[in-house]
This record gives sequence, structure tokens and C-alpha cells, in this order.
Amino acid sequence: MFNVPQFNASQFAEASQANLEKSLRLSQIALSSVERLVALQLGVARDLLSEHAQTTKALAEVKDVQGLVDLQRQLAQPTVDKTLDVARSVFDAASATQHELSKLLEEQVLTFNKNLISTLDQAIEAAPNGAGAAVTVLRNAVESAASTYDNVAKTTQKLASDFAKAAVTGAEQTAKAAVRRKAA
Repeated sequence: MFNVPQFNASQFAEASQANLEKSLRLSQIALSSVERLVALQLGVARDLLSEHAQTTKALAEVKDVQGLVDLQRQLAQPTVDKTLDVARSVFDAASATQHELSKLLEEQVLTFNKNLISTLDQAIEAAPNGAGAAVTVLRNAVESAASTYDNVAKTTQKLASDFAKAAVTGAEQTAKAAVRRKAA
């Protein structure tokens, strides 16, 4: 007869503790992300208030139309640069959060696969004569799928990161070129 491995109270407690730890880690990742974005927003707000005061003072000192045109040109490039810096900072914060979440997910998949293989090993030991081969085939399929998932996940993560960086760089260059053309 086929012996089914028993799930005892200590295994249940370990699984519950592991799930609690993963939930806490997910909460920490989310809070860390929010903290980075709030800090960025506060820094931007502080800088905008300071720049607004300086711009208002400069506008008050303008004497003629040519002075206004010169002031506009003078303000255009720093504004674009600061906007791009903020966009880059938001992108970096989002990328860091995505990386942490991906790492957590990879750990979950790894743990699941490890536990599944352990369960399959127990099933092989408890299987009646002749049934072990079928469980071994299933175990090998799980290991192969896990390896394939790992390779695809790493490749996809690298491609997504490279694509996002290229998009940010392209947008940055386009914005700077547009400001240069407008100022000329």
C-alpha cells in the first residue's frame, strides 16, 4: 500500500512562520518604495519653492521685452534638466522596488520548487514497487521546469532593465535637443 507522508503540527507552524516573514518582507518593500517617493516629492517641493522665489525676484528686475526673452532662455534649460533628474529618480526608485519584488518572487519559486522536490523524494521512498519511476520522471520534469523558469526570469529581467534604461536615455536626449532648438 502507498504510504502518504503526514503533515505534522511543526511543519504547519514552520510554513505559517515562513508565510508571515514573506508578508512582512513584502510590506517592508512597499513601505520602502513609498518612503523613497515621498522623500523625492518633498525634495522637489522644497526646490520648486526656492526656484519660484528666485524666478519671481528675477521677473521683478526685468526692465524690457528683451530682458524677458533672455530670462526665459536662461530658465528653460535648468528646468528641463531638473525635470529629467526627477524622472530619472522616479525611474530609479521604481526599478529598485521592481528588483526587490522580483527577488522576493524568485525566492518564493525557489522555495516552492525545493519543497515540491522534497515531497516528491518522500513519495519515491513511500511508493510501492514500480511506481517510483513515474515519480522520478515527475521530479526531473519539475527540476527542468525550475531551471528553465530561472533562465527565462533572469533574461527577461535583464532585457526589461536594458529597455527601460534606453527609453529613459532616449527621452532625455530628445528633451535636451528640443530645448536647445527652442533656445537657438
